Amino acid sequence: MGLTETEMLGVDEKVLELFVQRRVALVKAGLDADAMVATLELQVAEAKTADAVQEGLKGELKAATKVATAKVRRSYITASGMLDMAMAAVDKTSDDAKLIQRIRSRVRDPESPDDSATSARPLPEPAPISR
Repeated sequence: MGLTETEMLGVDEKVLELFVQRRVALVKAGLDADAMVATLELQVAEAKTADAVQEGLKGELKAATKVATAKVRRSYITASGMLDMAMAAVDKTSDDAKLIQRIRSRVRDPESPDDSATSARPLPEPAPISR
């Protein structure tokens, strides 16, 4: 199992502590401890900045998702109501109403060969309203 980002940054911090604490021994062994520490400090700072940006974007994305979900739901409710009104306008028990109803009932179903002929057919004209 791999390390989480938090765990990796924890390792980074421990390595920095080690190089600061053991600097003399590391330099004596031929390592440029100061340059190595400077490099890792810069990379850790960049990683933490990038992580903070990512966390901020997660919050923005969560908020944007709520807004988008609400707007999609609202438009669907409006469209569904309009579909019901269209069916009522042509008499809900008519063949035309059944054709209109397919808009909602076929959303998740793939188009079958017999549907292509009916879906190309124009929508029926609404029946006149008698008063």
